[in-house]
Amino acid sequence: MAATVAGALRRHRVLVLSALLGLVLVGVLVLRVVGAATAAPRYDVPHDPQIEAALGVRFTQAAVVGDGGLVELRYVVLDVQKASAFQNDTKHPPQLRSERSGTLTWRAALMKQGHELRAGQTYYVLYLNNKGTIRRGDKIEIGAGNRHIAHVPVR
Repeated sequence: MAATVAGALRRHRVLVLSALLGLVLVGVLVLRVVGAATAAPRYDVPHDPQIEAALGVRFTQAAVVGDGGLVELRYVVLDVQKASAFQNDTKHPPQLRSERSGTLTWRAALMKQGHELRAGQTYYVLYLNNKGTIRRGDKIEIGAGNRHIAHVPVR
């Protein structure tokens, strides 16, 4: 009888230790996942209702892409007719000015996407980033005609 009691205690001890080890492992994993979660800083692009009304688009992102040789300017179509006119005017794309250096980037490498625009859809314009004028982390000014949106962060 003593042997069965000792065997039962040993099995009970193994089960208790296994359960504790499992709980500790789950606790460590939860702390690693929850403790390491951090939100990226918010990315906000200033808006200008006058530019939006004139061009029919809202600029949503500026990013350096293509190994630093291009700047992508994304926009959402608000008014299809005005946005079509904006997109078809390849001779007068918005100008991008680095607030750090004051240098302009105006050469649009791609403007017309070749299809009908849809309201709410995101499109983009690519610019040649002349001599690395615009860098990640910079702020730029978007100029369209006599209107400007300043302090646009570059990703």
